Amino acid sequence: MPRAALLAMLLLSPAIGASAEVSRGVRETVIADDYFGAGSNVSPGNTVNGDAFIAGAQVVLNKPVTGDAVLAAGNVFVTDRVGGNLYATGASVMIDAPVAGNARVLGGHVEFMKRCQVSGKTTLVGGRVMVLGNAGRQLSVFGEHVTLDGAVAGNVTIASRTLSVGPNTRVSGRLTYRGSAPAHIDPAAVITGGINYLSFDFEDETYQSVARVVTWVGAIAFTVGLFLFGMLAITLAPELTARMSRLGSQRPIFSFALGLVTIVCMPIAVVLLMLTIVGIPFAFMLLLVWPMILIFGYLAGVMAVTDAISGPTADANGRRIFLLALGLGAMLLISRVPFAGWFIGMLLLVMGVGVMALNAMGAAMPDSIRKE
Repeated sequence: MPRAALLAMLLLSPAIGASAEVSRGVRETVIADDYFGAGSNVSPGNTVNGDAFIAGAQVVLNKPVTGDAVLAAGNVFVTDRVGGNLYATGASVMIDAPVAGNARVLGGHVEFMKRCQVSGKTTLVGGRVMVLGNAGRQLSVFGEHVTLDGAVAGNVTIASRTLSVGPNTRVSGRLTYRGSAPAHIDPAAVITGGINYLSFDFEDETYQSVARVVTWVGAIAFTVGLFLFGMLAITLAPELTARMSRLGSQRPIFSFALGLVTIVCMPIAVVLLMLTIVGIPFAFMLLLVWPMILIFGYLAGVMAVTDAISGPTADANGRRIFLLALGLGAMLLISRVPFAGWFIGMLLLVMGVGVMALNAMGAAMPDSIRKE
């Protein structure tokens, strides 16, 4: 395996943390029937008798979940029953299974397939949203382009640039649509309560205010996801996360420099690997893990600062988790400050990537060098 690909895997693994069971690059454990999983490609191996909390590059939920499911990944696929509420976010989210509770989904591309049967309420936010199954007793959608070709047992509210209503649409209540142009509705569609169209200019101040709300919702969801992942890492791997934080606080300049070198050299390594036939698969692997490295790097940077504030009691997990929540919340507010918020966030990200690289290099060094 090329050294660049090996380094990427070493960078990613410390950020995810350790757990009770490790297989195929996946860290997973069960606590009081609740399933916690993280990794590049995560899929529970058995039925989850409690709640499921899963994060990774790709999440495939193909086993039943008795309770709620909280999923965050680049790609999310749900193909088996969720007994409680479903909360999912990702670049692409596909739901093709029954959901006994409510469904709240945020993604770039959101698709509810025909096997999807939501018993509660459904809220969808995305760039492209497609509803082919049963969206429950109420459907709310905000998106760029929306396709409705399924069933809703109540009212539907949609705000989008374009709306296409297919022939399989069955709405028991009223369809309220806010958009730039009237919806394209197939004559075979059945909407019992009628249609209420409200002109909505996506370029005016009304859209800008809605966009700001969506931006805040996305930022809060991202921050909550980072906190849940950080809490999981501190709980399952307290020594590893504390060691990484000490590396950041004891060697901040070196960590920052190493992180900067890693960020600059990784795209170059991808290009060089692309030039060789053997290296093409590893180049694609780097492209897949690179976003995760940056996300985990930011989390590692914030954790290094909050653990430094925690001081000598950094081994107390409860205090570390509390300060991590405060740190991520503070960064959520600081990030809204022009330039300064971006600059501070980038400093934490670069330092965090350096801390991960430094920890990975230390894990691969001989004992004599590591002790020195």
